[in-house]
Amino acid sequence: MRRSFRFARHALAVVCAGVLSAQVQAKMVELEDSELSDITGQAFINLTTDSNAGINYTRVNLGLNIDTQLNVKKLQLGQYTRPGEAAGSSDILINNFALGTVGPNDTINPFKISNPFLELAYEGDRVVGVRIGFGEAKGTLSGDIQSLTGNIPVHIKGTGDAIYDKATFAQRAALVLAGVYRSSTVEADAILVNSGGTADPVRGTMAGIKNGDGLTCTSGCAGGWTDALLGVFASGNCSILGIQTCFNLSQFQSLPVGNTSDMSNMQNAAKGFFISLQTQDVAWRDMDSNAFITALQGAFMNLPKYRDANGNLVSPINIDFDQAFNGIPRQDTCVGSATAGC
Repeated sequence: MRRSFRFARHALAVVCAGVLSAQVQAKMVELEDSELSDITGQAFINLTTDSNAGINYTRVNLGLNIDTQLNVKKLQLGQYTRPGEAAGSSDILINNFALGTVGPNDTINPFKISNPFLELAYEGDRVVGVRIGFGEAKGTLSGDIQSLTGNIPVHIKGTGDAIYDKATFAQRAALVLAGVYRSSTVEADAILVNSGGTADPVRGTMAGIKNGDGLTCTSGCAGGWTDALLGVFASGNCSILGIQTCFNLSQFQSLPVGNTSDMSNMQNAAKGFFISLQTQDVAWRDMDSNAFITALQGAFMNLPKYRDANGNLVSPINIDFDQAFNGIPRQDTCVGSATAGC
């Protein structure tokens, strides 16, 4: 691949755009010497270093809380020939990419970012990776997703209604036999997969329940009998009981990052979100767990599971089964008449 780090310049531009779009109100106020003696603090920009497996890291931390609404015509990273992938494809390609939405009367529903950073990875005197990341992120991410490379876990949870609506008579009978009803609450984890249901973290075009995984019933089912049968009904070749379990990424045009039901604060925000570009596989330190996460050569998006305030492991993107089967329409991201591509 061509070793180009123009991404670092564009990444910094994204952060700056967020800073410039944030509303700031301040004025200079003179302080007496006695007042100054009671004040301590540090600059909102600081540098930290790290090392792992022969790679050194320098991170520029920006101690900022940003509310932003931004649009990018095309987010395209890592377009080069990659064995086994379609000619002309890219590691990450999202058309009409946007963070945040626009409500009625052009009101702004911002995407919230806390503690953004820019980091470089070195091996000897050679730069091998660069990433832009957010300590915490919360809001709506929109776009026409063509391909993704990375770690993007999704949690699907809802009643059996949507599953029954997609099922044939024989499939509904099997669900009843398994003790799963329309009123039952069932859950599943999804990741990037290929059309056969195998995990596919490179230039993936689908998300779904990978082969061998299945549904979990959390309420309204037939107890242990249900659990036993659901264990048998694992996903295989993108289906469970003949019901589709893999979905095209292009149908998810607006995705919630973190718990967006309350945007007044950063509680239940997603942690560890970053986009990186590297000339080889590079292990980056996760800002939530402090462990190292390996990003594959090329462009890589990481939006991992994280621990909430109660210590529960949470997926950054949560949708219901109706949204999984039917997609999520794009929310308005433009001020004015256009809804996308502004």
